[in-house]
Amino acid sequence: MLKDRARDYFIEKDFNCAETVIRCIRDEYALDISEDDLKLVSGFGGGMGCGQTCGALCGLIAAYGKMAVKDRAHATADFGKNCGAICGAFNRALGSMQCAQLKKLYSSQQNRCLKTVEMALDVFEEFMAKENG
Repeated sequence: MLKDRARDYFIEKDFNCAETVIRCIRDEYALDISEDDLKLVSGFGGGMGCGQTCGALCGLIAAYGKMAVKDRAHATADFGKNCGAICGAFNRALGSMQCAQLKKLYSSQQNRCLKTVEMALDVFEEFMAKENG
């Protein structure tokens, strides 16, 4: 399960939510994403540093892009629709897509946003299971 990897990256190795999510998905699905490439999502943590769109959700979308897009996003069948489906599923499961709101719901002093990260990874795993039939 994806979320089984989350504690190590998020708590033990101190990566942010976006970094953790994409690392977990990279490992699980053997995606060709280098350590240097992972820096591309680092700014999405903490809702881009200002409490807006959840970094874990941004990480999900980035990972899905790596998996689905071969050339260009708008030339990839159902890519936009599927990104919207991931966002909708995330919103339904967690009750918001906004970092500041999610922190109120799920964050703790001890584990920071680990619960949000784990729930986000569950959403992705469910989406991929449906995609792969």
